[in-house]
Order: sequence, then C-alpha cells, then structure tokens
Amino acid sequence: MKFAKYLMLVFVFCACTGSTKAQTVAFLGGGSSALFQELGAATQSIPGISCLWSFGSTTTPGGTPYIAAHDGRTGVNDDENGKFFVAWGPGTGSCASPAGSWSIYAYIQLDSVVGDRCYFENDGSGSSGCTLILQNTGIAGTSQITTTPDKPLATALPTAVSNALLAAPHFFVAGTDIRPEDAKFATQRAFTPCNQYMPRQYFNQDSYYLFGLGYGTGNIGTAIQGNASYGGGNFGVYNFNVTGNDPISGAAVPAYSVSTIGAQPIVVAVAPANTGNGNIAAMTDITAATLSLFYEGVLGRTSDLLGPTGGAEAFTTLVREPLSGTYNTFEYSIPQSTQFHAGQDFGNCTGGGAVLSNPMALNNGNGVFGTASQRVRVIGTGNMTKFLQQATTPTLGYFFWSAGNAKNLTNVKYLKVNGVDPLLDTATAYNGVLPNSGATFATDPGLAHVGFAGLNAGDYPIWSALRLVGPPGNAGVAAMITALATLDSSQKDYIPPSSMNIWHSHFFLNGQSAIGANGTTVGSSTLCSGGIAEGGGDAGGSTLLIINNAHFCSDYGNTGGLVNKTF
Repeated sequence: MKFAKYLMLVFVFCACTGSTKAQTVAFLGGGSSALFQELGAATQSIPGISCLWSFGSTTTPGGTPYIAAHDGRTGVNDDENGKFFVAWGPGTGSCASPAGSWSIYAYIQLDSVVGDRCYFENDGSGSSGCTLILQNTGIAGTSQITTTPDKPLATALPTAVSNALLAAPHFFVAGTDIRPEDAKFATQRAFTPCNQYMPRQYFNQDSYYLFGLGYGTGNIGTAIQGNASYGGGNFGVYNFNVTGNDPISGAAVPAYSVSTIGAQPIVVAVAPANTGNGNIAAMTDITAATLSLFYEGVLGRTSDLLGPTGGAEAFTTLVREPLSGTYNTFEYSIPQSTQFHAGQDFGNCTGGGAVLSNPMALNNGNGVFGTASQRVRVIGTGNMTKFLQQATTPTLGYFFWSAGNAKNLTNVKYLKVNGVDPLLDTATAYNGVLPNSGATFATDPGLAHVGFAGLNAGDYPIWSALRLVGPPGNAGVAAMITALATLDSSQKDYIPPSSMNIWHSHFFLNGQSAIGANGTTVGSSTLCSGGIAEGGGDAGGSTLLIINNAHFCSDYGNTGGLVNKTF
C-alpha cells in the first residue's frame, strides 16, 4: 500500500443516461487486506451480480488509472492507495451497458485500521467516511482476485459504473480483522511517545503496560515507512474516534454495527522452501516463545528452531506496519501477550524517545550476523507474501490465511505453532505445503482438507474474527455476509460463525468509553443468554470455548461473559 498527500478535487459526474438511473451502490468501503480476496470472490455469489473489474494498487495522481480512498479532513488531505475491485449486475442490460435496476459492490484493500478510520472519519462536509477517487479507469482490469478472474476478462470499467460510484463516493463499510476499539488503540499507541509506558487494559494495568511507538503527537503523525528493499511504501498516521466526535473536524462520527464473518488464523511462514535449503526443509514447528524472541529481535539463527541440524544461517524477519490488523492480531497473540511482554517494535526507540529506524531495519541476535539477520518493515499483505515467495535466503513472516493469499506461494512453507497446525483437518498429515498453493516440495493437500481442527479446538494461538463494520441494518453488508458463507463452503478461508466453537475474551481498553462484553451470540450459538452487546477490544484476548461463556453467564447471572481474560 502506498500513500500520497495531495489535496484532490474530485469532480462528480451525474449519471444522465437511462442505464444509470436505477443503480444502487450497495457496498462501498475498504480496509483489511485479509478480506480483499474473499470479498471480491463473494460478490459473484450475490444474486444479480455477475460482472467484476479489478486493478492493482495505483500511486500516481491523474495516472491511468488512479484509485484511492481520500481523507479530506483539514490538515490530513491524504490518499490511501490499494488494490481495488468493483462488482455489479447487468440488470436488464449487459456488463458493458447495465440497464434497469442494478447494484454495485466495491472495496479497496487498505488495512484494518485505515478501513476503520475511513468509516468513522467525518470531514464536516455533511457525509462521513473517506471519499473514493476513481480516475481514468477506461482500461482493462487486471484480475486481482486470484480465485475469480474479472468478468468479462480484459475489459474496461464501464463509465456508467464509475459515474454511479462517484455520485455517492463516501465509504460506508469497513473490512477489519480487529474490532474498531482495537483499531483506535493501535492509533493511540502510534501517537504515544516512543519508550513511554502506556496502560492497555485497566484490569491488569499495574503489571501490563506497553511502550508507545512514537510516530507523532496530536492528531497528525509521521508516516510509517516500508523498507525499500521489501516493496517500500508508507503508512499515514491519523487520529480518529469510534464514538462521539471526530478529533480533527469536531463533527459527529457515524453509528455502527459489527458483523462477524468467521474465525481466520494467521499462518507463520518460512522461505525458501523449494531450493533445497536444508535448514528450511527441516523446520516443521515453532514454539510461541521462540516466535516471540525472533520478533523482538533477540534471536536470528535458523538453528534457533527445532529441526535444523546444519550450520546456522541468518534469518530475515519480516514485520508488518503497526496500524495493520494483521500486525495487531499477531502482536497481542504472541510477542506482546501477557505471557511474553515483548513486541515487534522492541528496541526501535532512541534514548531520547524518538523512533530509531523508519523504515525499520534492526539487527537480530545482538548483531551476531552483522546486517545479514534483521527485522525489516513490510507494508501490506502483498509485500509480505511477495518477498516470502522471492526469498533466496532464510526469511520468516506471517499473514492471514486465505486461498487467495496462498495461491502460487510455491516457495513458502507454513509452520505449526506450539505443535498445532492451524489449517488442516485431523486426518491429514502436516507437511508444510500451503493448501492449493501449487508448491511441489511436498504433496499439496488441497483445500478439501482445510478443516481448521486445531484452531476450532482452541489450541492455535494466532487468530481473529474477521468483521464488517457498517451502518446498523445495512442491506449491502447483509448480502455480502450471506455470499461469504456460500463462498467459504468451497474456498475454506475461515470457520463460519455457525461452526465456530471459539471466541475471544473482550475487555475495556484504556482511554476509551466502550465497556468490555463478549456479546450474546456467535452465529447460531448462544454466547451469553440475555447478555449485553459485544463491546471493547479482543485482540490478544484469551481463546474461550463458546459453551464455557454461555455456562458462565447462566450459572452466575452474568451479562458480560468471561471478559478481561488475556493470554
């Protein structure tokens, strides 16, 4: 993902032809890269939707094309770029010339915190949400949804579709793999001075503080840079609120509802897997403690993992940006959990409280390998998977599982964590090949054997509930949730809510008004009969069995559930 600061004037063209008078923008937003592939593929299961156009991330304003989410608040005026898809129905016409009544679903891949900000920000113009910039799209799409090619292939986005989007360009959906409260806390942490203690959860704040990250003060911070050798890019740091008023404009933030899509694991991966590297070939498992030590920069040798018996090699450890939902899920599940009290940005502060390395490039293992073993910053899932796939020396990373993310990662091997496989069913032996990736260093188990047995038993530590944030009762969000359930039956991207046995304990986050409550239901399962609505953060919350929470509420007359529990 790349960002550019420009004050853009977006000229909105009215739809003047008969083919565009009855269109409905049912779904417009952006956010989690973990959801981009699923949402794009799922649109083709929505009744009446059969057309799809997608394009990769663009960076040059006025380019061919140029696609961005624009935050127009005073002093921000920032464009967030990412992969983009738009799906629509032909109505009584065709994909090229829709007519009659037809609907549009569009989404830009950003990151969870940006997606949440783009939902809640209010620039005072009368409409909340980031503004879609869509310029010069009259060229062929590039099939960015890896499991679902554009339909029709190699054609331009019809003017009727782009005009309809620009006639109502404000985002009203966010895709996120962390709750809005966790996204707000990630922003608070970015604005807290580097090396300054900040409490996270009130119930154990005497013993559980973490460090701020030091990317600015006030409401507009310093951009987080990606390492140039690993795709570059930068990530804007801007404040927002999930309740009350916008901290910059003072205008009211919108009401919201959170819909759960399912439970999805983060997979820990190593590369190169198909070049005969004996140390990588010997790896099958990594303990949570070892993983934490790599990500705080204490360890950096391949021989620090169980399995390798040859000479130690230097590991490059890839670290996502701190405002990524993937980063925050991983952060509070492993290194920044209450078990390890570490962190992926550990040591990235000077003695004077400034950020030491931006973009991050910090030596691992106290410099034992010189600069050969480092923690380096990568921006976005695309760069994480790209540079794992291209690795020729030992490289460690992580990303949310999906069939789309795994496809063509032939040089990448995933690891069990604490002996638990996050993906396969119990009848299928682990061999490290990402299902349906096409890798040949061992037998590809295929998607049919993805059953998430270890995850749904509550044993795998790194996962989150994927969510859509939107206006209460929004029909477009509801249609997408239904379509995602249809898609997942074959694509196996996550455990659907109807099959989930697990949930995260929720909690109040310091500096926020929302209370912690686990909610009333998960899918069709009762979580807390007569309970109160889900609220608070849950990134790093203890993995609970849903039935345990229901029994607790029933036995003790409790309405919040088993809250305030962490790893």
